[in-house]
Amino acid sequence: MRLAGLGCSLLVAAAQAASEAQPHYHDGKLTPYTIGPPELLLSARDEQRLRTGKPVMQAVVAEDGDSRRMVMVQDIKAPHSVVFGRIMDLERYDQMVSGVDCVANYADYQQDGTQTVKSSYEIHALHMKFKYFVEHTYDPAARCMTFKLDYGKRSDIDDSVGYWYVEPTGRSSCRVFYSCECKLRGWVPGPVYNMLTKEALKKATTWVEREAVKEWRTSRAGVANGQLVRLVSGVRDAVHGLKLPLTPVMPWDPWLAERKRSAVHFVGNFRPAKASSRLG
Repeated sequence: MRLAGLGCSLLVAAAQAASEAQPHYHDGKLTPYTIGPPELLLSARDEQRLRTGKPVMQAVVAEDGDSRRMVMVQDIKAPHSVVFGRIMDLERYDQMVSGVDCVANYADYQQDGTQTVKSSYEIHALHMKFKYFVEHTYDPAARCMTFKLDYGKRSDIDDSVGYWYVEPTGRSSCRVFYSCECKLRGWVPGPVYNMLTKEALKKATTWVEREAVKEWRTSRAGVANGQLVRLVSGVRDAVHGLKLPLTPVMPWDPWLAERKRSAVHFVGNFRPAKASSRLG
């Protein structure tokens, strides 16, 4: 009976697959996040854990004032601009995030200092595949990005909302905050549900930390190589453009030159005398 129920659930999911042409079943069930810093208090123990490079999970009150949401916090040794560069590089998620098969942007526009990017996601969790459509709102000045389903298109998941915030802590370091809620449609196997909710939350800051540090190291190496090339090129140009002082002409130089020519002429005309033969 359990297998039959699973088969029926998969058939229903297949019959109600994601669609770009049809709207979603609702306009949003989960409370969306708002742009701005998180209201989060970290203990001395949390700070100690963050200093060791490990993430911290905290619960905060949601925007509705009633429910609670989990927030992941991670310190990253890379500038906040590099970190957000990885977060907003959506179409490369398939190369950075485990379980993501494809992300394709289908809308990208700016208004009042914020950027809106709409993308289709194709992901997998164990034997199940999902496609859904997400609207991202990025405010560079606030160093914050929120996302939710694009309800103008039909997604395989019921609802999803999320939040990224990056706080600079130094010239080349920052603290990242991530939170997400996901609501699935119908019955989903427990392991799949955990992969798409709890595990996804825990792993989010991990992949960002890995990719941001890698990008930062690569960019620094490129800058160092560029500086070395410019240094060598500058030295070469300086040497080529260097004008050495001319040797002054001394009064005796013409006399020495004349003596040299005379000596060469004498040596060239010199013929050794032939030995005379004796008569017997």
